[in-house]
Amino acid sequence: MNIDLNTAATIATLIVITVTAIAAYVQLRHMRTANQLEALLTVLARVEHADSGSMVDGARAELAKKLPDPAFRRSLEEGNVERANNPWLTLGNSYEWVGSLVRTGLVEEDSYMDIYADRVVGAWEIMQDALAIIRRRAGPSVLENFEYLYVRAKAYSARNPNGVYPSHTPRAELRDRWAEADAKLSTMGPASG
Repeated sequence: MNIDLNTAATIATLIVITVTAIAAYVQLRHMRTANQLEALLTVLARVEHADSGSMVDGARAELAKKLPDPAFRRSLEEGNVERANNPWLTLGNSYEWVGSLVRTGLVEEDSYMDIYADRVVGAWEIMQDALAIIRRRAGPSVLENFEYLYVRAKAYSARNPNGVYPSHTPRAELRDRWAEADAKLSTMGPASG
């Protein structure tokens, strides 16, 4: 009977350890999910901040204006970039930060790309000429997390060419009240005035 009691105690201990390990695993998964959600919400708050749109518009306008100037291009290549009040550099650095979080798994890629893949691609396209010039001397490590984010965004978009709306869920019916009027305007050409 003594052997049976020892065996029962060993089995009971094994069960308690197994249940404890399972509970710890479940708790760790919940904590990881909560941390990823918190990181995603932090990123979303930053990207949705009112300054974000003006940063994109400012980057587009400034680079379109300055890139044709050889002196500006030379300053980019030499690394003489004004860092204060620089919307295109701020834009690149913002996506560099997000790219690092996505690359390291701190922000779940699909959750981020579901909302922002197109914005990432658009921001990269604004920045790519300037970045190519900067990388002439500085090499490929400049804004490489942004590059990673861009490549992953392109891949996400390629996997989801029609969006991610579930195919088994009916779509809302939209009625375009202005389609006929706009079609008439487009056939008339630009308004004169």
